[in-house]
Amino acid sequence: MPLWLNLFASFSWLIHVSRLPFDPKKLPDRDAGPPAQRDRARYGEFDQPEPLSVTQLTTLIKRVIADRTPSPVRVVGEISNFSDRKHWYLSLKDDANVISCVMWASAAGRCGFTPDRGQQVVATGRLDYYGPQGRLQMYIDQLEPVGQGALELRFRQLCEELRKLGYFDDAHKRPPPSFPQHIAVVTSAGGAALHDVVNTAHHRWPGVKLSLVDVRVQGDEAAQQIADAIDSLSAHHAALGIDAIILTRGGGSMEDLWAFNERIVAEAVYRCQLFVAAAIGHETDTTVAELVADLRCSTPTQAAARLVPDAAAEHHRIQQYAHRLRTALRRRVENARARWQTVAMHPLFRKPTETIDRHRQMLRHLEHRLGAAAKHRVADARDRLQTARHDLLCHDPANRARLARRELDEATRQLQNHLRQRLASERQHLHALQRQLQAVGPDSVLSRGYSYTTDEQGQVLRSVEQTQPGQSVLTHLADGKFRSTVTPPTGPPTSPPPAKPAAKRKSRRRAAETSQPKLFDELDS
Repeated sequence: MPLWLNLFASFSWLIHVSRLPFDPKKLPDRDAGPPAQRDRARYGEFDQPEPLSVTQLTTLIKRVIADRTPSPVRVVGEISNFSDRKHWYLSLKDDANVISCVMWASAAGRCGFTPDRGQQVVATGRLDYYGPQGRLQMYIDQLEPVGQGALELRFRQLCEELRKLGYFDDAHKRPPPSFPQHIAVVTSAGGAALHDVVNTAHHRWPGVKLSLVDVRVQGDEAAQQIADAIDSLSAHHAALGIDAIILTRGGGSMEDLWAFNERIVAEAVYRCQLFVAAAIGHETDTTVAELVADLRCSTPTQAAARLVPDAAAEHHRIQQYAHRLRTALRRRVENARARWQTVAMHPLFRKPTETIDRHRQMLRHLEHRLGAAAKHRVADARDRLQTARHDLLCHDPANRARLARRELDEATRQLQNHLRQRLASERQHLHALQRQLQAVGPDSVLSRGYSYTTDEQGQVLRSVEQTQPGQSVLTHLADGKFRSTVTPPTGPPTSPPPAKPAAKRKSRRRAAETSQPKLFDELDS
């Protein structure tokens, strides 16, 4: 019976014992020996009258669990409520019960796989009571899957992670060297894989140089030694003259080959600057290092055969190339001889003078055509030059200025003539107006014997009613003026004639003469 089942049965027996009915006979005697005294000293007296505090009760529970449960305890169950928060928090359950579990980050880092919900696992750890939440918890130190090995699960999870990072992409894989001169073999010196590689390489190409890098290929330190060897070869390959690496070992179980499934080995192969051919185990075995390598081979012999060229095959290929080269050279010589014969039969070489004469005639004809064409081009250019000169003269600023000056002189002459004519016309009109003014002016009227009288202020007197006796008035004649004094008349006043009959006896001339005082009025004003 497995140990974990024994532990689980013991733990179940403790649970059943706690559910038995109370039996006073089974109480420990106070006068018992040292074990009973130790229990009372650790757990206290249960018949004490004072009640326990919550802290005292939780402390008692923790002590009982620590003393009465096996440590470590192994539990099998189904994972539920899994939470990865640096620390793992999960629950283990079966068909009837569930228990809370915690796995600290240090233990989770050593687990090698990430559990999924619903996965059956075997948990190894200890039980403890978590007082702040009033919860019984299992603190897991180790977790193993049920029904599938932990190594296989770690292998699948690492492959999935590296595939997402692009470690398996063909774009990162290098082509193998055509003719490697120096190959480093990373394997164990005592393994059969080394002999297979050496025998195959020397059989195929005796001149190839093989260098052994002796490392452990299984065990705890194997992965680190393999990774260090690959990194060292990659860093110093130029100085060592190494062209490629063969990473190999013989067959074995998955545990034996596990060093080639470690992440540090995969990363070392991925960042290696050399071509890496990996042949791990048998043909059915697959490791992470083979998937990351530039070339995956089923056996060490195949790795050497794929990387080292076959001397016999290369010799046969060289012979084929030599035969093809001789055939090609013979064909080139025959083609050159045929071309030489054809050239020798050409008229140029049989009668060179005829060819020269024919080309001389052609040259003369072309020379004549060239001269005619040149003359035609010159004449055409001369015509275009004359046209351009005429256009330039038409648009010459000096010519345009002379034309504008002529137009300006003509316009000035026409303006002067127009001004003379207009001035003469206006002068004649002015003389007419002057004669008309002299005809109707005040001086002309006065020269015909008329006069007009004004007062001292210069106002024209038109009626006797504007005068007063003794008033001094001024009479204006054509050749001067004199002053007089108004005296009243001595005779009876005479009434003026009726206005209408007097108006009927007036003639045109009379009307014109009576209208003269209006000119005087205008003069006074």
